Amino acid sequence: MSRKDSYAYIHKLRSLFIPRTPSAALEAAKSDLLPIEAFTYKSTALNPILKKPYNLDEIEWLLAKRDRDLETNLILKTVLSEISRYEDKEVALFAAESLNALEKEYNSRLMDLKDKIKVDHKPEDKSRAAQIYYQMALLNSDESTLCNFYMKEAYQILIRMVKEKTAGREDGALLIKVLLNLKLYDQAERLLPDHKRYRLLKLEIAYSKKSLPRVRKILEEIREDTDRSAEEQKALDFWTDSHE
Repeated sequence: MSRKDSYAYIHKLRSLFIPRTPSAALEAAKSDLLPIEAFTYKSTALNPILKKPYNLDEIEWLLAKRDRDLETNLILKTVLSEISRYEDKEVALFAAESLNALEKEYNSRLMDLKDKIKVDHKPEDKSRAAQIYYQMALLNSDESTLCNFYMKEAYQILIRMVKEKTAGREDGALLIKVLLNLKLYDQAERLLPDHKRYRLLKLEIAYSKKSLPRVRKILEEIREDTDRSAEEQKALDFWTDSHE
């Protein structure tokens, strides 16, 4: 394939050799079977992970990545949990082992942070530990006991940081999210600073408490603010379309 055609790679996928993994794509590029763009495409693009039938090669490649975000892990948990119930024992075993690997990955990071905290007592390590507990809670949202346990562990770390005055803005925001998940709405409301950047959290609390007058008041405040954020505009659009 000539170099001038390389940027048309995506448009010609159906007529070209399609490597299954990034390493295979790299080898094909080295052999001049495909342009180097094939490697870039395979390294950064995935078929929609929730699309059925599930592509086990894509799932396995995604599991091998070390920089997955929470959203990706939540999707993986959903897919793997379903696959683990398949009648095909080999596929079900793959899913079960992958779920265990996902959990061990979180536990390993958490244990490393706990060891660092014992020695250095750095706030940033405590923040990361609280984040991991929070993510583990969300990943186990289908198991209420385990979910609440992890949420409470995150709460203990964060509330201690608040008392020690070592909590940053992100720690404060995470604490509010934890309290909302634990349904401690009044406590979350008391901890929220009286600043416009927290209006969406105030809106979420008001909605959770079923306080519609408070919801309307916050929405009106957002509506009157010409400097509202993009996220606030989305919330305003949603409520305007759905509730007015």
